[in-house]
Amino acid sequence: MNYIVERKTTKFDIDYMEYDNDGLVIHPKLKGNTYIHVSSAKFYSDDLINKIIVTKFRRQFNNLAKVVFNYLNADEDGADSGDYIILLDEVAHMQATMEIRYKRFMENEQYREYMDKLYFLNINLKNKLARINLIAQMNNQISSGIHR
Repeated sequence: MNYIVERKTTKFDIDYMEYDNDGLVIHPKLKGNTYIHVSSAKFYSDDLINKIIVTKFRRQFNNLAKVVFNYLNADEDGADSGDYIILLDEVAHMQATMEIRYKRFMENEQYREYMDKLYFLNINLKNKLARINLIAQMNNQISSGIHR
């Protein structure tokens, strides 16, 4: 690894000054009292980067999948299409994040697996949104026919 570590005498901070190597920069969110305050860290090891990304993305994907499946299993009668549009945006955001930030660090097989899973969520959300819009349209036609 190529970096220089300097400890400031007035604070308990460590400054990292790295060379221009390709690596993954993360900004850790440390909880509690720590002796070393780090605003960002850059990793160069491909194995370590892959483990960090897969762990981070797996957590984000599992949280999103839980929410999506709760909405997919919900009743269609009182459903709001706006919620499904927001979920579609979240899936698209996660796909874009994978493509732009993480693709170069992940193994091709892992990348394809998560993109396929996101595509599956996207298709199911679009199908559910289409059913909700169709039911709403049919309800509007029925209610407008009754009032005539």
